[in-house]
Formats: sequence, structure tokens, C-alpha cells
Amino acid sequence: MIEFKQVTKEYGQEDALKHLSLTIGDGELFVLVGPSGSGKTTLLKMINRLVIPTSGQILIDQADVAQIDLENLRRHTGYVLQTGALFPNMTVEQNAGIQLEALGWPAEKRHERIVELLTRMGLAPDLFLKRMPSELSGGESQRVGIARALAANPKLILMDEPFSALDPLSKRQLQALILQLHRELATTFVFVTHDMREALHLADRLAVIYDGELQQLGTPAEILAAPANDFVREFFADVQQTQYLQRVLAAGFGQQLTENSDNDLPQFKNSDTIYQWAQLLQQQPQQKIQVAGFLLTPQDLVDYMASLNQGGEQRA
Repeated sequence: MIEFKQVTKEYGQEDALKHLSLTIGDGELFVLVGPSGSGKTTLLKMINRLVIPTSGQILIDQADVAQIDLENLRRHTGYVLQTGALFPNMTVEQNAGIQLEALGWPAEKRHERIVELLTRMGLAPDLFLKRMPSELSGGESQRVGIARALAANPKLILMDEPFSALDPLSKRQLQALILQLHRELATTFVFVTHDMREALHLADRLAVIYDGELQQLGTPAEILAAPANDFVREFFADVQQTQYLQRVLAAGFGQQLTENSDNDLPQFKNSDTIYQWAQLLQQQPQQKIQVAGFLLTPQDLVDYMASLNQGGEQRA
């Protein structure tokens, strides 16, 4: 568990963060979202002491980050930057295994681990192990960066706008990869983005930050159903246009009900809106519904809203 307690960061006369408090649970995919300059990256970097707070306290599993050995803290925290930040004079295998080498893993064991991770990243080891960063696309570079972050089996992965520079297709592919990794690993992910659709698509919970202050904390469904203030409402305005449940089905979401399906689920009409459903989810976050013979889950709602106009396309 990560706890921020009344954290403030001052740069001269400016406050990048202002008395901010929040808690991130073990195993969450937690997203910090807000416009550029809001303070979200500053907050992320405080977790591994790349930024030191002016006041306040950050705890990891009840241990004060300021008191944890810095080398040990960073070696056991995966960190993925916006560009992958690979060393240009090192091969893919060397880049992905650099933390393992620092931890003293023998060469054969490092090789086995990197082969395993590249395979998981969708990068064929026989093709990519000896490549140089200059021979990689942006998406491939980020996959190597993610493999490096995961190499030592850390309990915590920090991701600082890792997909913002990628084309829409690569971004969607890597978002799907992160969701898959999060399902498979007992690892906490803290993910920074200024893209509200990306935040909605990925987050178990998200924190909306603006001008160094926490505006709202909750699940995507909770925030969409009840924005805490005008800023949150306006920030998500592009995905707050009236949308009928028929559009969710037409976009390819949901599964057709069968004879074995739970027919006691709440029934909605095609003409009901996703906001009516979101209001139900505010009271019952795991509630599934049926619409015109189809089963819709809360994840279908989040994925649909995250997909709206993403990269100029919508799922078909």
C-alpha cells in the first residue's frame, strides 16, 4: 500500500502539489490523470524519490520512503518512462537485463528471464535480443522498457505517460498488454496520463489532479456518474455526450444471453443511456445488466467510453 499524507512540493514561489493525500491499494492499477502541469508526474516521482517533497510523508507498506535505502528502493521498483529511455549503445537483451545485472543475477539466468519477458511482450527473442534501440519502432522500444521494469519481479511498477508519443494502434496494443499483465501479476501499477480515455480504459481507480490538488478519487464509473466539480465535469466532457445503450451494443460490446444466463439481471431498454447505467453502478459497482437480449458488464461500459473517438476510430 502507498500512502501520501499531506504532501506539498514547492518550486520557488510556486506549489506543484498542495497538501495532497491519497492511498493506493496493493495490486491496484491506479491512474493519475490531469492536464499537463497539474502535478501528477511530480507525485509519481516522489514514490521512488526522484522528487523530494517539501513537506508531508509518503509511505510504502507503512515504511517512510525517506527512510528506505535509495538503491534498494529503486532496484525493487519498476519504472517506465515516456520514450522507453533505452541506452543506445546496448542491445535489447542488455537493456532489458540491466537491473538483473545490478542485482547480481548470473548471465545464464538473466538470459532466460529476458527471453521469457520478450516472449510475453510479443517480441520474438531470436529476432530482438541482439537488436539495438535504433532498430526498434516506438512501440517495440516501449515493450523493451516494460520488460526491463518487470525483470526483477517488483511489487510496484511506475509508468510516466508511457504511451503518449505512440501512434493510436501501438497505444491500443500496449494498453491491452498492460491490462493483461496486471491481471496476471500480483503487482501494483501507478500510471500517469493526461488522456482521459486512457485513464478510463485502464484504471481500477483513478485520481483526477489539477493545479497540484486532488479533485476527485474513485472508479471510472463513479467519476463518470458523479463528477465532483466543474473541472472534473469539463475534463471528461468529450466522453460525457449523450450515449444510448444501443450504441454500446452496436459498437460490439456485450455478450448475447443464453439459456444458462442469469435472467434476473436488471433490464434496460435500448433507449436508456449509459449514464442511467452509471448511476446504478454508483450504488452497485459490480452490477451487470441485460439489454435487448445482451449481457453488459461494468467493464463494457468503461471500455466503450474509453474507445469513443480514440485515434479517430471506434470499435466495430
